[in-house]
Amino acid sequence: MKLFIQVTLAVYFITLFVFSFWSTLTFQNPQNGWVGSLVYLPHGCKVIFISFFGIRAAPALFLAEYTGQYLEWPNTDLTYLWVGSVSSILSVLVSVYILTSLKIGTDTNLRINKKLTFKNYKFIIFVIFLSALFNSIFTNLVLSMINQVTINVPVIVRFYIGDIIGSLVFIAWLFIFARLFIKNFQINR
Repeated sequence: MKLFIQVTLAVYFITLFVFSFWSTLTFQNPQNGWVGSLVYLPHGCKVIFISFFGIRAAPALFLAEYTGQYLEWPNTDLTYLWVGSVSSILSVLVSVYILTSLKIGTDTNLRINKKLTFKNYKFIIFVIFLSALFNSIFTNLVLSMINQVTINVPVIVRFYIGDIIGSLVFIAWLFIFARLFIKNFQINR
């Protein structure tokens, strides 16, 4: 139970920080014809945390996006964004399930204490591309049904590209941060 609480808190605060940083950096506003971002950093949080922690990370990811949306856009009706968040998280969960079931990219599920190897990186890259595809199609489909608008192909492509680039940027930042933290930790010991 202690590990679950630690994982939930870490996933929640990291994702909330990344969501707020992305939202502030890109000046997103759902009321001004929002069409998605070409660098959607929170998708990288979903990919990494679901790949390593599985479904246990899903509640914290949803709560972080829910909180982030409320903090960034407090006076708007965000029901459609919450539904989009659920669809996005499910896209990553389904991608991880499909890839682990078919044993594509890795022999077993990733675990946080398992050493990263080329197979793990390959698995994460596959999850990024497959989940970005599912997310761009299904989330836009859900949002278009709720908002009663037609699906716009350029928006789907923008979501797909944004999820991939955002995931790669987040993972690169996470890798650099982890390397600096580990190096600094070893020097101070």
